[in-house]
Amino acid sequence: MRGVRSLTLAVVVACGLPAVLAAQDGDLVAAIELERQGRSLEAAERFARALERDPAQGVALLGLERTLQAGGALARIFPYLERALAAKPNETLARAIELRALAALNRADELTAAAERWIAAEPAAPQAYREWSFIVAQRGDLVQAWAILQRGHAAVGGWALTPELAQMAVASGRWVDAARYWHAAAAGSGSYANAAGLSLGQTRPEQRPAVLQLLLGELGDPVARRIAADALLAWGRAEEAWSLFDANLPPAPIEAAAALRRFADRARLVPGVAGARVRGYASERLAGFLSGAAAQRARIDAARAFAEAGDRPAAERVLGDIARDPSEAPRGTEEAMGALIGLMADAGRAADAERRLAAWGGALPESEVESLRRRIAWAWARSGELERADSALGVDSTVEAVALRGWLAVFRGDLPQAVEWFRDAGPFAGSREEATRRTAAAALAQRLGDVQAPEVGQALLALTRGDTADAVGRLERAADQFAPGAGRPDLLAVAGQLALETGDPRASRLFVASLAADALGPTAPAAEYGLAELAWRAGRADEARRRLEHVILDYPESAVVPQARRLLDRVRGAVPNS
Repeated sequence: MRGVRSLTLAVVVACGLPAVLAAQDGDLVAAIELERQGRSLEAAERFARALERDPAQGVALLGLERTLQAGGALARIFPYLERALAAKPNETLARAIELRALAALNRADELTAAAERWIAAEPAAPQAYREWSFIVAQRGDLVQAWAILQRGHAAVGGWALTPELAQMAVASGRWVDAARYWHAAAAGSGSYANAAGLSLGQTRPEQRPAVLQLLLGELGDPVARRIAADALLAWGRAEEAWSLFDANLPPAPIEAAAALRRFADRARLVPGVAGARVRGYASERLAGFLSGAAAQRARIDAARAFAEAGDRPAAERVLGDIARDPSEAPRGTEEAMGALIGLMADAGRAADAERRLAAWGGALPESEVESLRRRIAWAWARSGELERADSALGVDSTVEAVALRGWLAVFRGDLPQAVEWFRDAGPFAGSREEATRRTAAAALAQRLGDVQAPEVGQALLALTRGDTADAVGRLERAADQFAPGAGRPDLLAVAGQLALETGDPRASRLFVASLAADALGPTAPAAEYGLAELAWRAGRADEARRRLEHVILDYPESAVVPQARRLLDRVRGAVPNS
């Protein structure tokens, strides 16, 4: 709601700053300086002197209000207000100050009478209703404030006071009414469209369907649909928001471009892939309404957003020709291109990513170039091109590169070298998930001993590619190359666990084979637990219970025991099966 602040600002702008007033009124300059020093009542006297010469002087009236209130003497302001109104009967500022002063002094009856006098003097002006309702709302009476605004809306007509009615409805939790009045305000002036969307974005979840029904059903015009799109965006329903917004752009190109900019800016606040993607859609659409450098910047923003969303084809499409020559590309293209190269690498297009990096590497920060080289190296590794992966890494000596060299050694089957690289990389290279995978791979390699195991390397490479079924088969075949007490049970247990996680029917046979190879070794508890979980899934609760009790009692130091206890509680019915 517009209130004291907007009115005060308008007066200050209209009347000029104190420095401008220096040549006109020394009392004003002195008053402002005294107020700055905290000498409120002395400042009030100087503001009063200025008002003796010009009773309706805006800066002096506002200054007198501030300083008398600060000095606890606000009641002394009324004679000055009377003189201001005598000089200018329709002086809006004096009437607003009168209402504020009466409210501050808790003179409720006089406040009502003063507001009625203002309305009588200017029956078709919305300011009286606006100021009066604002003061009443501040005093906690939202019902009366709403009634005042409704009265003013009926008296003034048009869309006057609809923004205030909308905000009052929000304060009262009446979101459907808020949507109705925000629509009226935005239809009256497009400048309210953004405020409408931001406000309705706070709608309580239980009232959102009714708000959408009003905007898309009963009202249903393009303005209402755009407001609904803004609200959907704030509610996290980004894809729906964009579809609705895109279909209801303003027909005028300038208005459409402004709306698209606003939508793209607000989409930045929506977390996740969907928010980034619709930001890309809006920025790409915006580029079509622009030309020259502005259009190029919009396309770069779109490419950056699509890259953030992981949508490589869209990012590549939008960059188009502007990404071909770094020397001619607009400023800002580098960031989008860096993201695109990373997406290419992550999608397995190592050769394309390498070519782009060769062209653009000089335009990117060295730290980003190193990071992209590692992503390209990983792409080559996943494709089985281990020599090209080595070449892509070059002389990179970061811990991330050391960890990647460890994986290259794993995929070659050079397990001792892999353990050494992983040890050098330490536990802090990459994410926690990556560190966990390295730890598991190093533990398996150490269990297998100082050997070359190409089949194990190929199995783990297949797992990295996401081909779990191939990995399980390769691990089972590799197990035949190891002795029962040195490596075979480990590989069979790992294969069994992978099969269990993917519902592969080979899981039971692999766990049994692991136990047969070494029923007392470190992998036995995991194999026993795997068989217990399979029994529980098949409805064989007694078998599951026996195996779990065996794990807990016979292997009390095993890391599997906490899992076994939780599953045993479910088997016994202590915890609901979920």
